[in-house]
Amino acid sequence: MSQEFILSVTPVGDDEYLVRTERVAPGVPLAEQQVRLPIDEWLALSGQLMNDPLLGLLQGTASRKQSRSGKNSGPNLVDLGQQLYSGLFQGNLRDSWTCARGIAQHRREVLQLRLGLKGKRLPRLPWEVLHADDRPIATGTDVIFSRYQPGTSLFKQTRILPSNGPLKILMAIASPNDLDSLRLEREVLDLQQELQNRAANTAKHGLQAPEIQLTILEQPDREQLTQALEQGHYQVLHYAGHSGLGTRGGELYLVSNRTGLTETLSGDDLAGLLVNNGIQMAVFNSCRGAYGGSSDPSSDSADRNLTEALVKRGIPAVLAMAERIPDDVALTLTKLFYRNLNQGYPVDLSLSRARAGLIAAYGSHQLYWALPILYQHPEFSGYLTGTPATGQQVAGAEWPSWSPIADRVKYSQLPVYRNDLPEIPAGKLRWWG
Repeated sequence: MSQEFILSVTPVGDDEYLVRTERVAPGVPLAEQQVRLPIDEWLALSGQLMNDPLLGLLQGTASRKQSRSGKNSGPNLVDLGQQLYSGLFQGNLRDSWTCARGIAQHRREVLQLRLGLKGKRLPRLPWEVLHADDRPIATGTDVIFSRYQPGTSLFKQTRILPSNGPLKILMAIASPNDLDSLRLEREVLDLQQELQNRAANTAKHGLQAPEIQLTILEQPDREQLTQALEQGHYQVLHYAGHSGLGTRGGELYLVSNRTGLTETLSGDDLAGLLVNNGIQMAVFNSCRGAYGGSSDPSSDSADRNLTEALVKRGIPAVLAMAERIPDDVALTLTKLFYRNLNQGYPVDLSLSRARAGLIAAYGSHQLYWALPILYQHPEFSGYLTGTPATGQQVAGAEWPSWSPIADRVKYSQLPVYRNDLPEIPAGKLRWWG
């Protein structure tokens, strides 16, 4: 079982914000507090810390070593996370939050912290780095963190899928000839291997896990993507390739079937396509799918990202990157996230566990664990297939009882790429963007 602690933050004046509980567990007092938040200062600080990783590489090895050694006296993620935490939880909000955590710990239940951010500036801040009790909140399993868009409703399902059926994932990979070439076959191979390993372990040990079917869609244009979604009855769309900001809800860069060049699909059009075909979750392993735009408080750009377009249309869960992400990190995140999803964990907890894995692999001083941003609607449980059982308890939480069916994976022939990335001396990076 889990408890909810749903907050909204609303601008009410110059640097004045109303923070209030929208939904809490029984026994937890509702609360609201008008607070003064130094948003401009935080945006400037996050602009330094959450900078494009490529820029950090170009600054030279010495600065990176200084940061990794912990001797850099400048701002860090812990400082920012503590400031965000103390700014958010003040007065009776702090009391309500403390009560919620106490009740959840006593009952050995997971506490879901979901943060709704209104206005243009609040979503630009990296709330994923909220820091309390000597650790980032978003990396634990007792408190799990996600965002949501206030004022949106879940889309009305027009296609009914069986609750005990397989989890079907469509993985679309696209690298047009006129954009930087991407080595996407590694992500495909790694995910297929991860699912194969899980299937073998499930069969060997008699474990219960969701059945997962993975379909690869190579170099699709708009028509091919539309056809695959209409015919495949998928719950998850995983896109790996290029994307960008745009006035119509960002842009997804597909591949023209005639020329091999970029064919653009706007986020608004993609959102309609996903809603019409019952997609429960979209994953964008691409450039800045959840990018908040310039950290300049005076900026008033009309550009939007893909995540904004999808959550406003009521897609239950959207996972995207706040910034560009190194190749190895992107691959590690994909494996960790689906590994946990494949064990029956809900979306938000799967991401929390994946963040912890990124910290173990690369260190908490690196920003990689904070780059994934998850929007999950408050009415969505986080389970993409099946429902939680009431009697199977693991590590203080209730988890689903899945049908004991061996995992199956659908394969397609991997593409032969005409181009490949040149070797980059500073770490062999692939950039999604």
